[in-house]
Amino acid sequence: MKKQATLFQEHEATVLPELSLQEAEKTAAQLKTALSIHCLKIEVAGSIRRQKTTVHDIDFVAVTKTDKEWQKITDTLKRMKAKLNCQGNSLIKAILPLQNGLFQVDFYRAKPTTFGIHLLIRTGSAEHNMWLAAQAIAKGMRLKYSQGLIQNDTVVAGETEQAVFEALGLPYPPPTQREIINGKPAWLQPSQTT
Repeated sequence: MKKQATLFQEHEATVLPELSLQEAEKTAAQLKTALSIHCLKIEVAGSIRRQKTTVHDIDFVAVTKTDKEWQKITDTLKRMKAKLNCQGNSLIKAILPLQNGLFQVDFYRAKPTTFGIHLLIRTGSAEHNMWLAAQAIAKGMRLKYSQGLIQNDTVVAGETEQAVFEALGLPYPPPTQREIINGKPAWLQPSQTT
């Protein structure tokens, strides 16, 4: 006779492919409150920050006080019954239980000097990041998410998003306009040239 555990299999929660912006913002705010004690800085990035109507994962950029505090983010997620997919020195990926299923949450670790570049890249959109990288190359620079905006092997910006745009000679657009439409950023007016 089979053991009871195999006769009645536990119902596995469904991994949700997306959340509404409102539900994602609520979950992100709760996580930020729970984890901010371990961080010098922590901000929500990705499609939530761009205010997209549907969100496919929740992204955070964090600067922790110490390596031990970074580990405490993992510990807190475990206490919240999250399933960890990745828990490295610079990235934590977890599937967090919500009322109606499981949802992907990613934490990207930055340093105070790279917080802005991480926030910029993790906010996206991916197409906007590629456009910015092309602008950097056209101006003799490179955009490296782990270091910042590089010129002649020297970091010229990266602590803030605004500094990166200024170093590229571009206006600082709100995250909600960081989308590419017809090959150009939504925030780029026809009269502006790059």
